[in-house]
Amino acid sequence: MRGSVLRTVTGRVRLGWRLVIFLVVGFVILSVVILSLPAGLFGSGLSMLVAALAAGALTLRMDGRGPGALGFHLSRSVPREALIGLALGLGLSVLVTAAMAAVGVVRWSAEAGTPLGWLQSALWAAAILAVPAAAEEALFRGYPFQAMTEAWSPLAALGLTAAFFGMAHLANDNATALGAANTAAAGVFLGVVYLRTGSLWWASGAHLGWNWGLGFLADLPVSGLELIDAPMVAARVQGPAWLSGGGFGPEGSLLATVGFLGAAAAFWWGPWLRPEPSAVERRPLVFRGPPAGALPDGGDPS
Repeated sequence: MRGSVLRTVTGRVRLGWRLVIFLVVGFVILSVVILSLPAGLFGSGLSMLVAALAAGALTLRMDGRGPGALGFHLSRSVPREALIGLALGLGLSVLVTAAMAAVGVVRWSAEAGTPLGWLQSALWAAAILAVPAAAEEALFRGYPFQAMTEAWSPLAALGLTAAFFGMAHLANDNATALGAANTAAAGVFLGVVYLRTGSLWWASGAHLGWNWGLGFLADLPVSGLELIDAPMVAARVQGPAWLSGGGFGPEGSLLATVGFLGAAAAFWWGPWLRPEPSAVERRPLVFRGPPAGALPDGGDPS
Protein backbone atom coordinates (compact mmCIF):
# COMPACT_ATOMS: atom_id res chain seq x y z
CA MET A 1 0.00 0.00 0.00
CA ARG A 2 1.35 3.41 -0.99
CA GLY A 3 0.64 6.78 0.54
CA SER A 4 -0.51 9.89 -1.28
CA VAL A 5 0.00 13.62 -1.06
CA LEU A 6 -2.85 13.83 1.46
CA ARG A 7 -2.45 10.61 3.41
CA THR A 8 0.23 8.31 4.76
CA VAL A 9 0.45 4.60 3.97
CA THR A 10 -1.76 3.95 7.01
CA GLY A 11 -4.47 6.25 5.67
CA ARG A 12 -3.83 9.03 8.17
CA VAL A 13 -3.99 12.66 7.00
CA ARG A 14 -0.43 13.95 6.81
CA LEU A 15 0.89 16.29 9.49
CA GLY A 16 1.23 19.29 7.17
CA TRP A 17 -2.41 19.11 6.11
CA ARG A 18 -3.60 18.65 9.69
CA LEU A 19 -1.69 21.77 10.71
CA VAL A 20 -3.18 23.71 7.79
CA ILE A 21 -6.67 22.59 8.81
CA PHE A 22 -6.00 23.64 12.42
CA LEU A 23 -4.81 27.09 11.38
CA VAL A 24 -7.59 27.75 8.85
CA VAL A 25 -10.38 26.56 11.15
CA GLY A 26 -8.87 28.43 14.08
CA PHE A 27 -8.57 31.66 12.09
CA VAL A 28 -12.17 31.48 10.85
CA ILE A 29 -13.55 30.84 14.34
CA LEU A 30 -11.36 33.56 15.84
CA SER A 31 -12.56 36.07 13.23
CA VAL A 32 -16.20 35.33 14.07
CA VAL A 33 -15.95 35.10 17.86
CA ILE A 34 -13.80 38.19 18.36
CA LEU A 35 -16.50 40.36 16.78
CA SER A 36 -18.99 39.37 19.48
CA LEU A 37 -16.73 40.07 22.47
CA PRO A 38 -15.54 43.36 23.97
CA ALA A 39 -12.09 44.56 22.99
CA GLY A 40 -9.27 44.14 25.46
CA LEU A 41 -7.14 41.47 27.08
CA PHE A 42 -10.01 39.29 28.28
CA GLY A 43 -12.04 39.47 25.05
CA SER A 44 -9.12 38.74 22.76
CA GLY A 45 -7.92 35.96 25.06
CA LEU A 46 -11.33 34.31 25.17
CA SER A 47 -11.62 34.51 21.37
CA MET A 48 -8.22 32.84 20.97
CA LEU A 49 -9.10 30.16 23.52
CA VAL A 50 -12.38 29.26 21.81
CA ALA A 51 -10.69 29.14 18.41
CA ALA A 52 -7.74 27.01 19.56
CA LEU A 53 -9.98 24.57 21.45
CA ALA A 54 -12.45 24.16 18.58
CA ALA A 55 -9.73 23.74 15.94
CA GLY A 56 -7.84 21.33 18.21
CA ALA A 57 -10.94 19.25 18.87
CA LEU A 58 -11.63 18.99 15.12
CA THR A 59 -8.12 17.89 14.21
CA LEU A 60 -8.01 15.43 17.10
CA ARG A 61 -11.26 13.91 15.83
CA MET A 62 -9.45 13.15 12.58
CA ASP A 63 -7.15 10.95 14.66
CA GLY A 64 -10.03 9.24 16.46
CA ARG A 65 -9.39 11.08 19.72
CA GLY A 66 -11.76 13.10 21.86
CA PRO A 67 -11.26 16.77 22.81
CA GLY A 68 -9.86 15.76 26.21
CA ALA A 69 -6.72 14.55 24.44
CA LEU A 70 -5.79 18.19 23.84
CA GLY A 71 -4.89 18.58 27.52
CA PHE A 72 -7.89 20.24 29.14
CA HIS A 73 -9.35 16.95 30.34
CA LEU A 74 -12.11 17.01 32.95
CA SER A 75 -11.49 15.01 36.11
CA ARG A 76 -11.27 15.36 39.87
CA SER A 77 -7.54 16.03 39.59
CA VAL A 78 -8.01 19.28 37.61
CA PRO A 79 -8.02 21.71 40.59
CA ARG A 80 -4.86 20.13 41.98
CA GLU A 81 -3.11 20.17 38.59
CA ALA A 82 -3.96 23.83 37.99
CA LEU A 83 -2.99 24.89 41.51
CA ILE A 84 0.36 23.08 41.50
CA GLY A 85 1.08 24.52 38.06
CA LEU A 86 0.18 27.94 39.44
CA ALA A 87 2.62 27.41 42.29
CA LEU A 88 5.39 26.48 39.83
CA GLY A 89 4.97 29.64 37.77
CA LEU A 90 4.52 31.86 40.80
CA GLY A 91 7.57 30.36 42.51
CA LEU A 92 9.68 30.97 39.41
CA SER A 93 8.51 34.60 39.19
CA VAL A 94 9.35 35.15 42.85
CA LEU A 95 12.84 33.67 42.40
CA VAL A 96 13.57 35.87 39.38
CA THR A 97 12.29 39.09 40.97
CA ALA A 98 14.12 38.26 44.22
CA ALA A 99 17.34 37.87 42.23
CA MET A 100 16.68 41.22 40.55
CA ALA A 101 16.17 42.83 43.96
CA ALA A 102 19.36 41.21 45.26
CA VAL A 103 21.47 42.81 42.52
CA GLY A 104 19.71 46.14 43.01
CA VAL A 105 17.83 46.58 39.72
CA VAL A 106 14.33 46.69 41.20
CA ARG A 107 13.02 48.46 44.28
CA TRP A 108 9.56 48.78 45.79
CA SER A 109 7.91 51.56 47.74
CA ALA A 110 4.59 51.85 49.53
CA GLU A 111 1.58 53.55 47.97
CA ALA A 112 -2.09 54.06 48.85
CA GLY A 113 -4.31 51.06 49.39
CA THR A 114 -5.83 48.71 51.95
CA PRO A 115 -5.35 44.98 52.58
CA LEU A 116 -8.94 44.32 51.50
CA GLY A 117 -8.42 46.33 48.32
CA TRP A 118 -5.20 44.41 47.67
CA LEU A 119 -7.00 41.06 48.07
CA GLN A 120 -9.85 42.10 45.80
CA SER A 121 -7.41 43.32 43.17
CA ALA A 122 -5.40 40.08 43.49
CA LEU A 123 -8.45 37.93 42.76
CA TRP A 124 -9.58 40.20 39.92
CA ALA A 125 -6.12 40.13 38.36
CA ALA A 126 -5.95 36.32 38.55
CA ALA A 127 -9.36 36.01 36.89
CA ILE A 128 -8.48 38.45 34.10
CA LEU A 129 -5.08 36.86 33.41
CA ALA A 130 -6.30 33.24 33.53
CA VAL A 131 -8.11 33.29 30.17
CA PRO A 132 -5.24 34.73 28.07
CA ALA A 133 -2.83 32.29 29.76
CA ALA A 134 -5.05 29.32 28.88
CA ALA A 135 -5.52 30.68 25.36
CA GLU A 136 -1.79 30.92 24.68
CA GLU A 137 -1.28 27.43 26.04
CA ALA A 138 -4.07 26.02 23.87
CA LEU A 139 -2.45 27.66 20.85
CA PHE A 140 1.28 27.20 21.47
CA ARG A 141 1.25 23.97 23.51
CA GLY A 142 -1.98 22.65 21.98
CA TYR A 143 -2.56 20.62 18.83
CA PRO A 144 0.32 21.86 16.62
CA PHE A 145 2.90 21.31 19.38
CA GLN A 146 1.49 17.91 20.25
CA ALA A 147 1.26 16.72 16.66
CA MET A 148 4.84 17.80 15.93
CA THR A 149 6.03 16.03 19.09
CA GLU A 150 4.39 12.82 17.94
CA ALA A 151 5.59 13.08 14.34
CA TRP A 152 9.12 14.38 14.92
CA SER A 153 10.40 14.61 18.50
CA PRO A 154 9.83 16.61 21.70
CA LEU A 155 12.99 18.65 21.07
CA ALA A 156 11.92 19.64 17.55
CA ALA A 157 8.46 20.64 18.73
CA LEU A 158 9.88 22.58 21.68
CA GLY A 159 12.34 24.48 19.52
CA LEU A 160 9.90 25.40 16.76
CA THR A 161 6.94 26.41 18.92
CA ALA A 162 9.16 28.29 21.37
CA ALA A 163 10.60 30.32 18.48
CA PHE A 164 7.10 31.28 17.32
CA PHE A 165 6.12 32.07 20.93
CA GLY A 166 9.05 34.46 21.19
CA MET A 167 8.36 36.11 17.83
CA ALA A 168 4.70 36.60 18.73
CA HIS A 169 5.79 38.99 21.51
CA LEU A 170 8.12 41.11 19.36
CA ALA A 171 5.31 43.57 18.61
CA ASN A 172 4.78 44.32 22.32
CA ASP A 173 5.87 47.63 23.79
CA ASN A 174 9.56 47.94 24.68
CA ALA A 175 10.35 44.58 23.05
CA THR A 176 14.02 43.64 22.79
CA ALA A 177 15.98 40.79 21.27
CA LEU A 178 16.72 39.45 24.76
CA GLY A 179 13.06 39.80 25.69
CA ALA A 180 12.02 37.76 22.64
CA ALA A 181 14.66 35.14 23.41
CA ASN A 182 13.45 34.93 27.01
CA THR A 183 9.85 34.58 25.88
CA ALA A 184 11.02 31.69 23.70
CA ALA A 185 12.78 30.24 26.75
CA ALA A 186 9.48 30.57 28.63
CA GLY A 187 7.91 28.56 25.81
CA VAL A 188 10.47 25.82 26.36
CA PHE A 189 9.72 25.79 30.10
CA LEU A 190 5.95 25.62 29.54
CA GLY A 191 6.38 23.00 26.83
CA VAL A 192 8.38 20.80 29.19
CA VAL A 193 5.67 21.16 31.84
CA TYR A 194 3.11 19.96 29.31
CA LEU A 195 5.28 17.11 28.03
CA ARG A 196 5.85 15.83 31.54
CA THR A 197 2.17 15.94 32.53
CA GLY A 198 0.13 15.72 29.32
CA SER A 199 -2.02 18.42 30.87
CA LEU A 200 -2.68 21.97 29.73
CA TRP A 201 -4.09 22.61 33.21
CA TRP A 202 -0.54 22.33 34.51
CA ALA A 203 0.89 24.53 31.76
CA SER A 204 -1.87 27.14 32.00
CA GLY A 205 -1.46 27.28 35.77
CA ALA A 206 2.29 27.82 35.41
CA HIS A 207 1.70 30.50 32.77
CA LEU A 208 -0.84 32.28 34.98
CA GLY A 209 1.42 32.02 38.04
CA TRP A 210 4.30 33.67 36.19
CA ASN A 211 2.18 36.49 34.77
CA TRP A 212 0.35 37.13 38.05
CA GLY A 213 3.57 37.04 40.04
CA LEU A 214 5.18 39.67 37.81
CA GLY A 215 2.19 41.81 36.89
CA PHE A 216 0.42 41.93 40.24
CA LEU A 217 2.59 40.67 43.07
CA ALA A 218 5.75 42.46 41.91
CA ASP A 219 3.88 45.29 40.09
CA LEU A 220 6.17 44.96 37.05
CA PRO A 221 5.48 44.86 33.29
CA VAL A 222 4.71 41.49 31.72
CA SER A 223 6.18 41.13 28.23
CA GLY A 224 6.21 44.92 27.92
CA LEU A 225 2.59 45.32 29.01
CA GLU A 226 1.49 47.21 32.12
CA LEU A 227 -1.39 44.87 32.84
CA ILE A 228 -2.31 45.73 36.42
CA ASP A 229 -1.71 48.49 38.94
CA ALA A 230 -1.40 46.67 42.25
CA PRO A 231 -2.43 48.71 45.31
CA MET A 232 -0.14 49.29 48.30
CA VAL A 233 3.08 48.78 46.34
CA ALA A 234 4.89 50.51 43.48
CA ALA A 235 7.90 49.05 41.66
CA ARG A 236 10.82 50.98 40.17
CA VAL A 237 13.50 49.45 37.95
CA GLN A 238 16.99 50.81 37.52
CA GLY A 239 20.33 49.77 36.09
CA PRO A 240 21.17 48.25 32.70
CA ALA A 241 18.23 46.94 30.69
CA TRP A 242 19.90 43.55 30.10
CA LEU A 243 19.73 43.00 33.87
CA SER A 244 16.61 44.95 34.89
CA GLY A 245 14.56 44.16 31.80
CA GLY A 246 13.76 47.83 31.33
CA GLY A 247 10.28 48.60 30.07
CA PHE A 248 9.77 45.00 28.91
CA GLY A 249 9.83 43.79 32.51
CA PRO A 250 11.74 40.88 34.05
CA GLU A 251 11.31 38.87 30.84
CA GLY A 252 13.86 41.23 29.32
CA SER A 253 16.45 40.39 31.97
CA LEU A 254 19.29 37.89 31.74
CA LEU A 255 18.16 36.63 35.14
CA ALA A 256 14.94 35.41 33.53
CA THR A 257 17.03 33.50 30.98
CA VAL A 258 18.69 31.60 33.82
CA GLY A 259 15.34 31.05 35.53
CA PHE A 260 13.46 29.70 32.52
CA LEU A 261 16.23 27.46 31.23
CA GLY A 262 17.11 26.24 34.71
CA ALA A 263 13.50 25.32 35.45
CA ALA A 264 13.09 23.67 32.04
CA ALA A 265 16.22 21.57 32.59
CA ALA A 266 15.13 20.61 36.09
CA PHE A 267 11.75 19.34 34.91
CA TRP A 268 13.15 17.76 31.75
CA TRP A 269 15.61 15.56 33.62
CA GLY A 270 14.08 15.56 37.09
CA PRO A 271 11.50 13.13 38.45
CA TRP A 272 9.11 15.69 39.94
CA LEU A 273 6.33 15.90 37.35
CA ARG A 274 4.14 12.93 36.42
CA PRO A 275 1.01 12.64 34.27
CA GLU A 276 -2.25 11.93 36.03
CA PRO A 277 -3.99 8.68 34.99
CA SER A 278 -6.91 10.81 33.78
CA ALA A 279 -4.57 12.60 31.34
CA VAL A 280 -3.09 9.35 30.00
CA GLU A 281 -6.56 7.84 29.56
CA ARG A 282 -7.45 10.59 27.08
CA ARG A 283 -4.68 9.30 24.77
CA PRO A 284 -2.87 12.56 24.03
CA LEU A 285 -0.69 12.46 20.93
CA VAL A 286 2.50 12.90 22.94
CA PHE A 287 2.00 9.63 24.85
CA ARG A 288 2.57 6.54 22.74
CA GLY A 289 1.77 4.43 25.78
CA PRO A 290 1.93 4.69 29.59
CA PRO A 291 4.86 7.12 30.02
CA ALA A 292 6.01 5.82 33.42
CA GLY A 293 7.44 9.25 34.14
CA ALA A 294 9.60 9.40 31.03
CA LEU A 295 9.44 12.08 28.40
CA PRO A 296 7.40 11.04 25.37
CA ASP A 297 9.24 9.65 22.39
CA GLY A 298 8.59 10.73 18.85
CA GLY A 299 5.87 8.84 17.00
CA ASP A 300 5.51 7.68 13.45
CA PRO A 301 6.44 10.31 10.86
CA SER A 302 3.31 11.73 9.27
